[in-house]
Formats: sequence, C-alpha cells, structure tokens
Amino acid sequence: MADSLPSTTAPGASVEVQAAAFAADDRIHFSKESGTWRFEQEDGSELEYDAVKGIWVPVVDEDLVKKQQAAYSVPGVDEELPAAPVLKRANKKRKGLEDMLAPGPSSKRGRNDQEKHPRSKNTAVYVTGLPPDTEMEEVMERFSKFGVIEEDDEGGHKVKLYARDDGSFSGEALVVYFKEESVPLAINLLDDAELRIGDSSTIMRVQRAEFKHKHTSDTGEGGIPRRTIDKKKATKRIGKMQKKLQEWDDDDGFGPAKTEEDRIHSDNRNSRVVVLKHMFSLNELDEDPTLLIDLKEDVREECSSLGEVTNVVLYDKEPEGVITVKYKEPLSAQACVVKMNGRYFAGRRIEASLYAGKQHFRRSGVEDDWRGDDEEAEKKRLDDFANWLMAEGE
Repeated sequence: MADSLPSTTAPGASVEVQAAAFAADDRIHFSKESGTWRFEQEDGSELEYDAVKGIWVPVVDEDLVKKQQAAYSVPGVDEELPAAPVLKRANKKRKGLEDMLAPGPSSKRGRNDQEKHPRSKNTAVYVTGLPPDTEMEEVMERFSKFGVIEEDDEGGHKVKLYARDDGSFSGEALVVYFKEESVPLAINLLDDAELRIGDSSTIMRVQRAEFKHKHTSDTGEGGIPRRTIDKKKATKRIGKMQKKLQEWDDDDGFGPAKTEEDRIHSDNRNSRVVVLKHMFSLNELDEDPTLLIDLKEDVREECSSLGEVTNVVLYDKEPEGVITVKYKEPLSAQACVVKMNGRYFAGRRIEASLYAGKQHFRRSGVEDDWRGDDEEAEKKRLDDFANWLMAEGE
C-alpha cells in the first residue's frame, strides 16, 4: 500500500513555516546537501518538497540517469553539449545580456537609446603659464583669433582668470569657445606660444580642459556647478552666437571677418607656400656650412605639426634669410603663418606670409638672370620663378 503523503504548506511559504509543518512527522528530514526537505517512503525512495509549488515531487536518481545515458550514448558525441538550435539561442541571449551590462556603448542598442545619451561636447581650453599682469582683454584678443568665444546669458564672455587664496593671479585661465572645432585649432597654434608676440617671457601652455583642476567647483558633476537654465535666455544667447559665427567669413570657418587689407590680398588664400624671413644670416651660413641642412630639417619638423609638408627650400643668397615651406593643403599654410609670424628664432623676429606669386628669391645652384632691361623680360622672369616654386615638391 502506498505511503500517505505528508502534509504540505502554502506555495512560497517561508522556511520557518515549513519547519513547523514538518516537525511532527518522523519520515521527513532536511537534506543539507540539496538544501530541501526530503520524505523517505517505505520502499526506500525519496520525495523532495518543492517549496515554490507547495508539493512533493520524486527525487531524481542521478546515478541511474548517468547509467541510462551511458547505455544510449553515441561514440564521439558530447552528451553535455546542448543541441545546435538551443546553443545558438543561449549564446544570443548571453550576448544580449553582456551588451546590456557592458559599461560602454552597445551596437545592439536602439537609436532612441543613443539619442538619450548624446556625447558631451568639450569646447573649453585650459591655459597655464600666463604672466602675473595678464589682462582679460589680451587673453580674449589672443584666443578669439581661433574661434568665437562663448557668452553667458548676460552677454559676458566665458573667459575666467583664476586667483590664488591671497587674491593674486595664479597664471591660469579657462577659455570656452562656442564651437568644439576651435579647441584643437587653439591648442595647435597657441600651445607653447607667446601671449604677447615678441615677449618670450609670456610663453603659455594650452590644453583641452578636463574640469578636474583644483580651481573648478565640485558642487556639480564633472566640476561644473549645477544651475537652473533659463530657456528663453539660452535661446537668445545661442542665436546671438550663431550670428557672430556667420560674421566669420573665411572658407575654413575660422578667423574674424576680413578687413579691407585682407580682401586686397585674398588672392593668396589658396597658396600652399609659406615664406619665412629672418631665419638665418649669410654670415652664419659662411661660418657653418652644415647649418643649411640642420635648419631645413628643424623647419620641416616644426611646420609638419600643422599639416603635410611637401618641400622646404633655403635661399642661401638672400640677405633676409628666406626659407619657403610648401604644404599639401592651403589651410595648413594659413595656420603656419598664424603660428610663425612674430615669433623669435635665434634672437630674430620671424616674418611669415603666404607666397604672393610676385616675389623672387635666390639660392646657390640655380641659374638666374636678373639683368633684363625691359618690363617684359622682368615679367617673364617672375612668371618663370613663380611657376617653378609652385611646381617644386609636387
């Protein structure tokens, strides 16, 4: 006769309730190995209590199952490995779970998820090494050449000079641009450059702001104080900044509106050749013949930071110490003029300009005929020289 089944509890009952219900029945014991209640029948078989469902179920004899699997096993087939369709579903589910838990962006996430978390734009540069008597106006003037400086809702420029605890200027500043593209341009052209052109004691360092410096406030995330944004003021401010941006009419989007003098020389804007003057003296070349090679290598290395340089020519017959640098792109040549013009090299102030197509320079090893008497001969010489210079390094 079959054993009468022992008492049960409500589905999902607590361990305490189960212990109280099974305490009076000697046939029931708690298995520490499986962590469940077991009921031993007269034939020696056991039932296991399913606390979730509130019922007794037969205990599976794992040894018996293994014996049956061995009897029906096929050589070369891994019985533990799930079937291909099941394995594929399991891998896909696990991959989806990993994508959800991964800290970085997931390729499986939908478009809406990406739109909810746009990439934060950093339009600020952090400046160090400024002289103690730095004025706000000269910082704005120097940095505004490389982009429109952001304004707050009240119309004030977002340029901050940091002070020490005693109120003195620390030599550090923060400049916030309106466009993110202005940041790398300012770094490339102003890092290790002079705040006051010609004054080597005002060399500054410029880097991308990280909002982790000691002067930033920690009242908000990333060091930026939390504040309530007035949407009307913000919309008005952005419209004003967009209008200012439109006034910057250079083809590359950088630089203020052109003056009349700029327009006169606008034909040179596509020039890829930069003319550098006062880079050496003829006496220096006479004293050290190797200077010619070293100087060309140094100039190429310095100018290559702004773009691909295709040719560097040193004119060793020019008293003004002329070197020309040819770039692959006109924009690189324009950036070179901005960076090099006014800087000091070996105690001499460099003059940098775009090649206008009318200058002619002399160097050793090139046959020149400068003795033509008529205007046509002079024009032909200039045209031939201009064509040679523009074709050099192609």
